[in-house]
Amino acid sequence: MKNRYVEQNLRAYERVLRQVKAQDFSLAGTDEISWQLNKLREDVRHDSPNQNGQQRRLRQVMPRFFAILGTIVHQEFGWQVFDSQILAAAAMATGRVVELDTGEGKTLVAVFVAGLQALAGEPVHVLTFNDYLAGRDADWMSPIYRRLGLRVASIRQGMTPAERRQAYAADVTYLTAKEAGFDYLRDFLADDPEQCVQPPFHVAIIDEADSILIDEARIPLVIAGGSSDIGAIDPALFRLVSRLEAEHHYQLDTYGDHVLLTTAGAAWLESRLGGVNLYDGENSALLAQIHLILQANVLLKRDIDYIVRDGSIQLVDEFTGRIVRDRQWPDGLHEAVEIKEGLAGRSRGRILNRITLHDFISLYPRLSGMTGTAWSAAPEFREFYGLRVTRIPPNKPCQRQDHPDIIFNTRQGKEQAILAEIKRRHERGQPVLVGTASVEESERLAAAVKANGLACTVLNARQNAAEAVIIAEAGRRGAITISTNMAGRGVDIRLEEPAGSGLCVIGTSRQRSVRIDRQLRGRAGRQGDPGESLFIISLEDDLIERYKIRQILPPPYDQQPPALKSEPEPIIDPRIPRLVDHTQRVVEGQLYQQRLNLTRYSQLVDDQRQLIHRLHADIVTGRKQLTIWQEQSAELAADLARQTSDGELSRAQHLAGARLLNLGWADYLEYVEQLLNHVSLMRTGPNDPFLTFNRQVVDAFAHFLDTFENEMVELLSHLVVRERRILLEEAGLASPPSTRTYLIDDGSDTLEQTLGISDMVAVAANPGLMLVLMANRKRKDIIPNE
Repeated sequence: MKNRYVEQNLRAYERVLRQVKAQDFSLAGTDEISWQLNKLREDVRHDSPNQNGQQRRLRQVMPRFFAILGTIVHQEFGWQVFDSQILAAAAMATGRVVELDTGEGKTLVAVFVAGLQALAGEPVHVLTFNDYLAGRDADWMSPIYRRLGLRVASIRQGMTPAERRQAYAADVTYLTAKEAGFDYLRDFLADDPEQCVQPPFHVAIIDEADSILIDEARIPLVIAGGSSDIGAIDPALFRLVSRLEAEHHYQLDTYGDHVLLTTAGAAWLESRLGGVNLYDGENSALLAQIHLILQANVLLKRDIDYIVRDGSIQLVDEFTGRIVRDRQWPDGLHEAVEIKEGLAGRSRGRILNRITLHDFISLYPRLSGMTGTAWSAAPEFREFYGLRVTRIPPNKPCQRQDHPDIIFNTRQGKEQAILAEIKRRHERGQPVLVGTASVEESERLAAAVKANGLACTVLNARQNAAEAVIIAEAGRRGAITISTNMAGRGVDIRLEEPAGSGLCVIGTSRQRSVRIDRQLRGRAGRQGDPGESLFIISLEDDLIERYKIRQILPPPYDQQPPALKSEPEPIIDPRIPRLVDHTQRVVEGQLYQQRLNLTRYSQLVDDQRQLIHRLHADIVTGRKQLTIWQEQSAELAADLARQTSDGELSRAQHLAGARLLNLGWADYLEYVEQLLNHVSLMRTGPNDPFLTFNRQVVDAFAHFLDTFENEMVELLSHLVVRERRILLEEAGLASPPSTRTYLIDDGSDTLEQTLGISDMVAVAANPGLMLVLMANRKRKDIIPNE
């Protein structure tokens, strides 16, 4: 199958492979290898003074470096480097995302690419899927990095700033994308360069690239501090909205993704809220709260979208089935779910800064990535990151048998068939891994397995901590592992008996993304091992019900069947699998369009954020000299200088500028968040909501810059001097006493409803619009020079 976004021609990388094989360092000792590496390092750094020259030189020395590294790998671990690993590393070294099958050794490929890039003396960040993999890979590969003369470290959640700073000082640092993003946000709040932990961005290597760069790309990372009442839900309003009746007062859209008030529902609420007009502009916040409550009550399901643990709501990732630590919905929606579950809400603080993973990772000048499922995401890699995809053939041909789907009319029939399939394969000693769609389904199926006298291991959001161990044991003879979706990604399943039938993977439903189904299949058949995969699904599964596939099926499958005690025979109709496949392709297209529109909406604010971050960094480091006090209140500034010193006045002015900039940016983000919540109301008017949003954002940003200067001048008259020191804290300008970081689950479905972007597919964004408009603003002199 052709894909114009996927690189088909591997000749350039095969030439590198031949050059690597032509060089033999197998007899070289430690001293000889160290000398060779030092010579390569000097060649790259001294012969090529600029970055473009260094990258050209790195490509030239690549074959020799890879040959030396292959020798080190053999000496340290006794491994023979696969041709597929060299090909993948060569492609990634030129800025590609490579598709490399499960078990092909992506961990080692990352070492080849990171080691090569580190020759130039620039820090390399390897961004992994989770904390466990970051620590595991850094520790595992550390002997190789030491032989290369490179320092390697990892960063994990909970480390102190000093520990993070030390880890970032290494040549190669392993960490998750979100931890790197959180450090970026924390550095923005720093008063002094010494408080920052993160070096300038140079090279990022993305593991499980489709998950990080595509599936989680629009998730905002947030840093918050203090307190905020933004998004507070009135419990009395929650109780009132909860009395609304389905169909009469509210309805779901065609695909069940969005819940909308009917005319009767709006009238019913208005009559009980004192006759207010919900669609009057002054009541927009009230209407937004009503919609949040409806989403919490109708769209979000316990043990599917979230679980309740330790008195709090913990979100379940729809793609992996994992609990996602430190993730929440936007404040109002999260609070509505807490009220729904009878939980005491906790203060999440005022949002001080935020950035999406897409915008953060785009800060790295040089990117490459690897995953087992890049093919179908190739257009998005190219659209959002400018990255080409290269498919690398496996070292050994895949021996896995992918069976056709087995389809039942009802969920009950499907689960009976799954249970029978598990028992049949278990009796002959074949290990079975079952991938389910939710926590609820995994536990229901596990209970049925145990009721039949079989032992099984369950891996879902409730057993997150044991994930790697459970998945690694799934290849034991006769093992039965029931997992949500794609838990355990990044951990190999090794067969206890490679000569048998191999691991059998059973999927209980088709996902909205073909990539997720491929990832599940890919758990079996690693490195030429035998294996099997099949999906046993029903016409009552979420994908089929959500997208109304049943309605277009031929009789009798177009009707909801009665409950049956048993359903022994599957449906034999070739049209149904074709419809399911077609639906997946359509849905993937919709998800792509959603991500594209969300990117368009965020582009202007991201441009503004980069300007403010540069301005803040310039102020904190002293690269930009603030003279607002001297220019606007020369007499007061001179008096302060006499009481202290010119140096103290400059220190206080720069510190005040940094802190006021932080506070003003937080105010601005609150406004943008409210504006996003109200965008859907713009759809009823004559104006284009996208352009209206852009204009209002540009005006608000200009006001923010004006306010910043005004507050700087006003602060001057409130400053307190004690012992020749200007005390900003006495004037009420202190850093936040504490901060916390978390992720906001701005899922495409929920945010699409908020923005109304499904009606705006044809709107084309102009990324330069904000900069052009800002050029005419009177405060343009505040923005740092490019």
